[in-house]
Order: sequence, then structure tokens, then C-alpha cells
Amino acid sequence: MDTFTQLLSFITLPLVLYFVITTLVRRYRPKRLYVCSLDSQSNAYASLLPVDFYTKPQQPGNNDGGYVYPSDTTTVLEQLRMVVATLHAQRALTSLDPYNLIDLHERLAYTNSNDLVNWFTVQFNLFTGSISALGTDTHAALVQDARELKKLGCFALTEKNAGVLSGLLCDTIAYYNQDAEKIMIHTPTDDAKKCWISYAGNNDIEYAVVFAKWAQTNVSNDSKQVSVNTSIGKLFLTPHVVAIVVKIRNNGAVLPGVRIEECYTRSDFRSNSFGSLTFTEFSTEPENLLNRYCSLDTKTGTLQVDDCYPKLFFKLSNRLLVGRLCLSATAIVCAKMVLQLVRKKVYNSKRSQFSYITDHLQLMQQQICEMDYYFHRFIKRFKIDPSTSVDIEELLERHIDEILLIKAYIPPLCRNIVAKCRELFGAESLLAHTRMTESHASCYASCLAEGDSVVMAHAFVGQCMRKYKHMSLRNWRLLWLMMKILSTVPAHKRISYINAHQTEVMAVFQQIAEGIFQNQGIRSDLHSVVVPTAIH
Repeated sequence: MDTFTQLLSFITLPLVLYFVITTLVRRYRPKRLYVCSLDSQSNAYASLLPVDFYTKPQQPGNNDGGYVYPSDTTTVLEQLRMVVATLHAQRALTSLDPYNLIDLHERLAYTNSNDLVNWFTVQFNLFTGSISALGTDTHAALVQDARELKKLGCFALTEKNAGVLSGLLCDTIAYYNQDAEKIMIHTPTDDAKKCWISYAGNNDIEYAVVFAKWAQTNVSNDSKQVSVNTSIGKLFLTPHVVAIVVKIRNNGAVLPGVRIEECYTRSDFRSNSFGSLTFTEFSTEPENLLNRYCSLDTKTGTLQVDDCYPKLFFKLSNRLLVGRLCLSATAIVCAKMVLQLVRKKVYNSKRSQFSYITDHLQLMQQQICEMDYYFHRFIKRFKIDPSTSVDIEELLERHIDEILLIKAYIPPLCRNIVAKCRELFGAESLLAHTRMTESHASCYASCLAEGDSVVMAHAFVGQCMRKYKHMSLRNWRLLWLMMKILSTVPAHKRISYINAHQTEVMAVFQQIAEGIFQNQGIRSDLHSVVVPTAIH
């Protein structure tokens, strides 16, 4: 027994000492002061402001209290055209690489309405970016027209039965009709129709990048292939999803084979005419297939996919990875702007004497600085020298875990910060010119768009367990969950188990994420950012 006690002490004592020492070092090690500006007044930002930004509030009879951004579709589109013209003049739109798009989203979020930022990301990242990244020289003319806003488009991925909460699925089908020499797109069921497609209900939108599962004759002789009935007979679904750019309107008139239904009136993003798309044996030219990573054999109607892309869909959905970073960037900007408003009000009033308020301000600024530091350090990896031949798509795939972490952590935290700021700001947060309600809606939308943040958190935890990442005593929840799953859950039921235990998985994610963001060795000081002496 004495030998066992000595052995136990010999093993446990070093572990306890290690834990105590590392905890003390982590707690008392000096942290670098990190200052992230809460607002931006440089010329690069001011040049993107609406032309009436300073004059409109001074007009006789204006009772807005400040500048209120318009939300009607016509005015937002006019402002978007002016912004894009300015960016072209500044040569800021010569590249659609991730770093440049993220930088532009930050500039626009500071200076323009969330309606405009939303339209910009749909047009330049999802629509134009998809054609540029997935298409070939055949589509170069359309890309150029889209960059100049001569052609407006949307991104048709989400379906009624496959949205952000149910994962990236696709039931719309596409196949080749050899007799007509056309690609056919068809919505087989009501659940397969494209829904919540941004701007699809707007008559100015003429094009759509449509994602559909490819069907063809059974060339693999696989008895497990699922069959579908089409206008040319029985076909079999392949594992591949293709992207096809199609024209859905001509001079505002919807083309035959497409039915577009506009969404009901929204409380937020009122300029965004969400719509649903239903295709009934809709035909389009074979050249409209975005074929950088695949090709179509028009003699057999067979899709040819390189062996290095076993699931073409994951290659096509890389535009969502860029979008997740852009949305996170705009969420941080919203949190910064709202916190700055609260600080101006508190530091110019007697409310600054209450520690309840100042403690919240200190905590929120520290959280914003941690997010800002991690985010901008991460996106530098996508700042690429044009003279080098770097595959952007491979670079995105290489950092998919960090992108999942950013999308799952930053927008929800920014949403919570904006909500707390509205509480501290009081009744004035209801006023339109403060942009607090608008910023709150934007952060909420950032949590849902291009992959729900909860789904991203689940995916991140799954990646940690699959790759054995972030395994440490500090992340004891991850270790416990992994041990429980490996020891008690059969292999074929593990995904279902994770989906059914969302609260536990989210607790695991939160522990990992907070450990990453809060242990970067930086600190924030409320007085490190100058607060104006008067409220403007």
C-alpha cells in the first residue's frame, strides 16, 4: 500500500505543480496593449459615404436627428451604383480575392446601410465571385458586366427543405437533353424549390447561379444509385452538384420555365426582395455550366469530374467560406460602431459613475479587441502577391477549421454585444439614425446567412474530434464528450448523437473558442481609444 501511495504521489504531484504553474503564468504574464479603432474617419472611408450624408440632416423640416439611410430598393441600388463607380475609380475592384473583398466589406459597413452591404456581398462575392472562381474564359464577359453592375444576379443554393439549419443539401436536378442540346433544370418537389434567395424577387435581377444535383444514365452500374424520372426518361443521380449560371428574366419579364415568388414584407433588410425559384424543365445552353472543375460530354450527357474532386459540391461551396469571413468582418464593424455610441453617451453623462455600466463597457471592448486581433491576423494569410501563383480555393480549404471557428464565434458574440449596448443606450437606441436596430438585425442575419453559426460550431467540434485538435486539460469538455462518444455510442449513430445533444456540443465549442480568443496575450484599455468630448 505504501508503494502504491508513493507511486500515486510521484505521478500526481508533477501534474498538480504543472497545472498550478501554468495557471499562474497565464494569469500574471504581461499582456500587450492592443488598440482597435472603434470608428474610421480616413478618406478611404469618407469617399464611400452617400453624397447627402452631411446635407440631408440639415435640411429644413428634417426631424431625423441624424442621417437615416434609405431602405427602398430603387435608392439603395442607386447608392450601390455610386459606391461601385467610386471603387472602380480607386481601382479597388480589380481583384475579387478574399482579402480584398473582406476589406471592402469593412469599408462599406462603416459608411453605408446594411441593405447596401448585403446587396454588395450578393453581387460581388456570391454571384460574380462564383462565376469568376468556378467558370472559365467562356464566362469572362459576364464577369466583367457583373463587376460593372451591367448584369445583376443572385445566388440560388438554399432550398425549402435544405436551409442553413439542415445542412448543405440539394434536391434540384439538372441533366443534359441530347435531342434539344440543352441543359435542363427541374424542381422535382415543392421542398426542392429555391427559397430565401436574396434579390430574386427584384425585377432588376436577370441572372442566377443555380446549384443542382446532376443526373445522367447509369454509367457506373451501381445498384445503389437513386433514380429520377425526367422528360427524357429515367436517369440516375450522381454524387455531384453543379453550378449553372442562367438567365431568369429578360427586361424584367420572367422567362418560361421559371416561377418566381417574392417573399412577404420584411421588418429588416426591406430593400432585399427575397424570392423563391421553381424550375419546370427549364432549358439553358451547355456553355452556361460553370466548368472549371468539371466538363460535360454532350455526346453522352455524362458529367466528367476530375478524380481529385470526389465531391464537386464542396469545391463549389467555397464561395460560402469567403462569405463567412465577410459577414464576420461586418459584424465586428457593427459592434464597434454601436459600442462607440454608448461610450460617447456614458462618458459625457453622470452614468459613468456606475461600475455596472463601465464594467460592461470594459468587457465588451476587450471582447471586440480579441475578435479584431484574431480576425485581422488570420485574414493576412489571404493577402496574396498577384505575381505569385497561389490557388485561392486550396488556401481556403486549408484553413476551413479557422473559418468555421470565426463564423461560429464572432457573429453571435457581436450580436450579444450590440444587444447589450442597446440596453445601456436606453430609449434612444430606437432612433433610426443611431443605426442600433439596423446593426442588431445585421448581426442576427450574419449568424444565419451562409451557414448557421450553430451548425458551424457543430462542424468545428466534429473537426476537433476527427483530427484530435485542441485536446488539452483546459478543454476538458471536449475530452469528456469524445470519451463518452467513443465508449458508449456505436459508430453509425455518432453523428445523430452529436445532433441530438446540441447544448452539450455548444458548451464544448464555447470552452474551446473562449480559450483561443481570450489567450492571445493582449489587453484592452477603455482609455486607449480617445472619446470625443461631445456627442455628434
